[in-house]
Amino acid sequence: MRHTALTARTVLSGQYPDWCMHRRRLLLAGGGLAALAGCSGQSGDDGNGEEENGDEEIDPTYPAGFDENGVTDADEALSGHETAIADRSVEGQTTIELTIPAEDDGEDRIQQLSLMTQADGTGTEFSRIELTESIAETYRSGDGTVYTRIDDGENVQYEAEEIETPEAVSLGTFGPALAAADLALDDVSDDDPRRLTYSGSGVLDEDTTFGDVEDVETRIVVDEEGAIHSFGVSYTVPDGADVEASFEFTYDDVTVDEPDWLDEARGK
Repeated sequence: MRHTALTARTVLSGQYPDWCMHRRRLLLAGGGLAALAGCSGQSGDDGNGEEENGDEEIDPTYPAGFDENGVTDADEALSGHETAIADRSVEGQTTIELTIPAEDDGEDRIQQLSLMTQADGTGTEFSRIELTESIAETYRSGDGTVYTRIDDGENVQYEAEEIETPEAVSLGTFGPALAAADLALDDVSDDDPRRLTYSGSGVLDEDTTFGDVEDVETRIVVDEEGAIHSFGVSYTVPDGADVEASFEFTYDDVTVDEPDWLDEARGK
């Protein structure tokens, strides 16, 4: 599997490495059941192994695509996430790291791509893609006007339209990993809505954006409404790059500030 460095120029020209695909936008760009008991009363063992004077255990409400045993439908789970956050302000942080084995006795190479996105729910959005050798930032105002700044380390240029972002940073790229992992429900939080934490591993045994994948480990935190709060996945790719990806989302109270280069971009 051939790998090339990611730069803003490759993003604009569409010349992605083999592990990347095109995507026009990305904004909204892993053990057993933990019982959740009520906290309003005291509970204790009456000596016969039975609880007394306590609230009944409360089963969580499982979001679309999930149940007490893990993911029932990965596509439904990811679609439920998009639906749950559609009208909310959100900030997301995505990091994809590839460790590429050395061909001879040299050191392994590491390539990293990170994407930060913000949306205030009213149409104002900001994204920052940090690639191997450059940085690309896009600002979309509430009226839909888009400005993009590209810094390749030697030159800075501005574009009047949004750049494409690699498909590798899409949650959908990791749907197969979510489906393949044998997940278990590790924890249910006291939040409202409550958050469910699943983790597990599995064998994917199929060709992905990153090559032929075998072993997969995942951990995901999702709330009862279906919004994903974090998702981590690692791939073992035989004779190729080991892949680690993480997604972190925060919701509500997210504001999008104008970047300090916006006046200069408007003047171009």
